Amino acid sequence: MSKRQNARQRVNPGLDARLGSLLRQRRHELGLSQSDLGKKLDLTFQQMQKYENGTNQLSVSRLIQICRVLKTPIEYFFAPRAALFHFEPIDYRLMRTLDGVRNQRTKIALRRLARCLA
Repeated sequence: MSKRQNARQRVNPGLDARLGSLLRQRRHELGLSQSDLGKKLDLTFQQMQKYENGTNQLSVSRLIQICRVLKTPIEYFFAPRAALFHFEPIDYRLMRTLDGVRNQRTKIALRRLARCLA
């Protein structure tokens, strides 16, 4: 095997597929098509399809760009899915919304309300 072929081998192809799957899931949750997201990232829908299928690797800079466009924390793509505290996408939206509340008393009241409803 030549050095060039060896350099092209992926370290963890399963990770590419997993990131792509999570990207697709998040895009669906937000109601975006591959074309919609591609336009926001200045990419074709074919390129988005390759990322989602794990055919093409996502660079760190591209993943950060995607996270910004999707308004999703990068932890969404790397947090252990079998963790003790499993967050659904709605949980991330709720946390971001709560974080945006400026009035401290209101924020505390909302937290108490959420605990009561849980």
